[in-house]
Formats: sequence, C-alpha cells, structure tokens
Amino acid sequence: MIIGVDADGVLTDMQEFNYQCGKKFFRKEIVNPTGYSVKEIFKVSKIAEFCCGLKYFPKYCKEYPPRPDTAEILDKLKAEGHVLHEITARKFVTSKFPWGKLSRKWFLNWCEQYGIEFDSVTFCSEKYGPKEKCAACKRLKVDVMVDDRPEIVMHLAENGVKVLMIDAPYNQKVQHANVTRVYGWKDVYEKICAL
Repeated sequence: MIIGVDADGVLTDMQEFNYQCGKKFFRKEIVNPTGYSVKEIFKVSKIAEFCCGLKYFPKYCKEYPPRPDTAEILDKLKAEGHVLHEITARKFVTSKFPWGKLSRKWFLNWCEQYGIEFDSVTFCSEKYGPKEKCAACKRLKVDVMVDDRPEIVMHLAENGVKVLMIDAPYNQKVQHANVTRVYGWKDVYEKICAL
C-alpha cells in the first residue's frame, strides 16, 4: 500500500506544543481550545502570532518529539512492504528565502534524529496546501493519506483520496465517507491493516 503522511499534527502533537508555548509567550490561558493556529487558540493578532513563532518555531522544528509510537509504527509499515511518502505544507518549506531552506533542513534533520524514514518527501506551500497535497497524492498514487488539518482533509476526501484523520480538537466537525478518524499511531496501523 502507498501511504501519504503529513508532518505537523500527525508526526507531532502540534496542538499541545501550541498550547504550551502560547501560554508561556502570551502569559494567559487558552481562549479557544478548538482553534487550529496560535492566533485562533489565544485570540491574538497576526503580529503577536508571528512574534510567538519567531521564538518557538525553531525549537518546535528541531526539538519537539514525535507522537508516541510514530517511529515504531512507520518502521513496521516499511518492514511490511508499504511505501511511505511524507507530504507536508509546513510553514516556509516552499519559500525561496533563507528560512525556507532552514525549514526544510530542520524537518529532514528532525526525521533523522528520531529515526523516521520516508521513501520520498514532498514540500507543499502553506497557501495552496489542499490543492498541492491532493496533486501530490495523485502523482504518488497514494492509497491513503494520514492528515489532521480540516481544510486539507476535506479537500482530499472530496477529490477521492481516503484519509486517516488524526483526532484533534480543531477537526471535530469533519465528516466524510472517505475520512476515518484515528486516535494515534497504533490506531493508524490497525486501520491500515484493515484496508
């Protein structure tokens, strides 16, 4: 089976990281626990969100650990003959400016640090993430995509891509015949085995 895998929110628990860093940076409690971005979670301006990102984005990219069982399950899937493609629309990865190169490098180094290997890595723009991820899934002949972000999950599902959606506070309203909610990497493995 050919499996597509998102990065943020799938390999990592990005929501928990945003909760922790936002509380420290803004010195206030969470305002909207079902928000996706720091801006939505803490009801702050884009400038405040940008400043928080300047401080914490590098730490997230280089040090924040993967979700439990991530590397082990991905290794197991590869050992069983599945093909794994990383398809991410992480911030800045398609930028031609120096931070784009840094963001790509940090991601690849992070994967190596945690023993996570993919058959290929596709970097999509954040702005056109849904369309670019869908195009990547079609080009790579992905049988199932593991993702979390509502607009991306829905775009993929509406265009015929089966999605295993990592459960998160911000995607509770997502429902589609091509979407199956999963609760961690052990659940991802079980659902893939059942396909």
